[in-house]
Amino acid sequence: MLSVLSAQRRRIAYFAATMAIGLLLIGLLPGLRWYTKAISFLFAPFVMAGIAAAVLAYVPAKRGWLECIGTGVLLGGVLGALTRFDGLIGLPLAILVSAGLVMALHEAWADKIPLKLNFATAASGHVRADGAEIWSALVPGAGDRLVSERLIELEACPDDPERNTFYCALMACGELAEEATLTLLERDSSGVARIHIEGEDAAHVMSSGILTVKITEMDPDSTHVDLHETREGMLAGEVIERWFDDVLGGELRHLQAHFLALNPPEPAEREAEAAAALLAPAQQAASLEELQPDARGAAASGAAAQLRGTPRNMKNLAKLPEDHLTLEAVRKAVGE
Repeated sequence: MLSVLSAQRRRIAYFAATMAIGLLLIGLLPGLRWYTKAISFLFAPFVMAGIAAAVLAYVPAKRGWLECIGTGVLLGGVLGALTRFDGLIGLPLAILVSAGLVMALHEAWADKIPLKLNFATAASGHVRADGAEIWSALVPGAGDRLVSERLIELEACPDDPERNTFYCALMACGELAEEATLTLLERDSSGVARIHIEGEDAAHVMSSGILTVKITEMDPDSTHVDLHETREGMLAGEVIERWFDDVLGGELRHLQAHFLALNPPEPAEREAEAAAALLAPAQQAASLEELQPDARGAAASGAAAQLRGTPRNMKNLAKLPEDHLTLEAVRKAVGE
């Protein structure tokens, strides 16, 4: 559940902000003093975020309503404030605009409005894995299975002996969101794959587009991944819903978490130079013993003067746990 809420943070933040501002402009609390209204306004976003989380948890198929209602309440509040009738005008307008947006984008009128839009989205970031692992996890047919938080099932087309065509089902917020045909157009040895997508959403509207995957190895333990998708022929409500779902961003975060669990970072080992630096004071003390008495006294005085000139915050060492007394921690504690 927490992963779903994290993936939906755009929608939750938008709903919380627009509802809080819209309700303040509508003036639903006319009998309260200004400071009580201010306190209510500060707590309103948290309340609205909780409402959004409840919708996402129990009725995820209606998640598109959240941005419609938030926009309607904000517009109603603004128009009500401009007419100086506040709630008398703002509240009915908020209800009418919210209902109209829901009907036009997600319900009865959505497929009757002859408006089709293009949609483009992208995501990029580093993943803790080598290029071959990423390639097999992202490109259909390159490995045993794909790593995706949206993929329900993937099946190779039996009529394609070259295994370039696949059928898949994708979900969003635990609900079936799309059935699609994936066709590999390009699999380049440089780490670039282009995949043609022919999809049918839950409203049985067809759309098509290209998904581009680019993989660049940075070092043996890190790979940079670029994802870019374009679609044509999508309903306006589907475009808005996909932007709030942050489809490719969620896929990239899922990929990063998957490989981080498989390849956790190892504890840093002490280098030879660090060990030598720790032994340096002991070596200096030994060399002082070998000096003549007068020279040893002069050297000790010089060392004492140097220490006085560069004070160390030694008391911070007492705050360090015993199992964290690494060279780096000691240097930070003494202010080097």
